[in-house]
Amino acid sequence: MLKVTYTDTGLCLEYCPTPLNLLLSDRVCTYAHAQRSMTVQPIRASIPLLATLIDRQLGEQLQTLELTRCDRDWWEITLSGLWITEGPNPDIGIFMAEFDPRLEQRLWRLWQLSQPSRGISAMGTF
Repeated sequence: MLKVTYTDTGLCLEYCPTPLNLLLSDRVCTYAHAQRSMTVQPIRASIPLLATLIDRQLGEQLQTLELTRCDRDWWEITLSGLWITEGPNPDIGIFMAEFDPRLEQRLWRLWQLSQPSRGISAMGTF
């Protein structure tokens, strides 16, 4: 499962091997026991990937997902998943999506390599 957390400074993508339905049921139980409300709704979210990391082979592997060229340096991949929020502010929450685990790991690694702190030099480890 992929989890996207949006913050004031950007976004954070995490890979979690726990199936989405298990994580969601655990979260619902936790909220119910704490007597807190939560909202779960289907939504789409996008993550940026460096264009230098997207080659023809990867583009073919990602055909089931929406891949859009933003500019010369960046692609944006749009994922369908669930938006989970708590309380009255629906703008604060967590996005979760589930795909084939190999695809999730690949997307997570591509996102990591796209981060300025990781640098393009890490591409050789892919």
